[in-house]
Amino acid sequence: MAQDLVAQDFVAKDRFRQAAKERKTLFNAWLTLNNPFLIELIGEAGWDCLTIDQQHGLGGNEALVACLTAAKASGLPAIVRVANNDPGLVGRALDAGAQGIMCPLINNVEEAEAFVRAVKYPPRGLRSWGPYRAKLGHAGDYFTEANGFTIACPQIETKGALEQLDDILSLDGVDMVCFGPNDLSVALTGRLDIWAKEVQEAMTLVLRKAREKSVMTLIFANDTDFAKPRIEEGWDIVAVGTDAGWFAAAAAATKAEVESAS
Repeated sequence: MAQDLVAQDFVAKDRFRQAAKERKTLFNAWLTLNNPFLIELIGEAGWDCLTIDQQHGLGGNEALVACLTAAKASGLPAIVRVANNDPGLVGRALDAGAQGIMCPLINNVEEAEAFVRAVKYPPRGLRSWGPYRAKLGHAGDYFTEANGFTIACPQIETKGALEQLDDILSLDGVDMVCFGPNDLSVALTGRLDIWAKEVQEAMTLVLRKAREKSVMTLIFANDTDFAKPRIEEGWDIVAVGTDAGWFAAAAAATKAEVESAS
């Protein structure tokens, strides 16, 4: 009975898997400024979840912990993109309260397997015990439930990952994949062009294959024009730009508006 209650507790809080089950697209706020107050504003605006970017974003571990604290207070489940495929960085983010870990620049199934093992506790993986924030709010045995709650999300943004897509998606513990159109466009075409035919074909392939394997899908969209078709296609999670991009656009628009009135 106690174990059933623990499982229900995790399921109730697992917005990612619940939305995927219901075929409901979640809107992801992708953070590079990594400011806790900004997270509160994002939650107030009604976004569904966060990605805290520690590959191309500001701040180290203290900023990460502060952001995850704000995310929890705002009711926003969080994915952390670590800087690289490092078990120490993966474990640190999970222990601090991230539900999901995104790993950039996965090149092959061996790298994906090493990443999954860093995310999951034994016997599936090698994650070290010490969830000082992660277990807060979870009644019962965090250890036995964590592997089914945490999310290992390798990015598909290299030629190698695309070529070994079937093997990566078939790995036990790959819960989600993130399609990275910018880096993949460079890998496939030699230029930054997310609308390139090669990128569009790869995007369709990844979505189809992930659905076949019941793996959740996340895609980064540079803007709303790229995001809207992805929502129609049924991607599970759609990120639209970044917090820095939103601020820059709003600052420029406000300045232009007051200048036009002068």
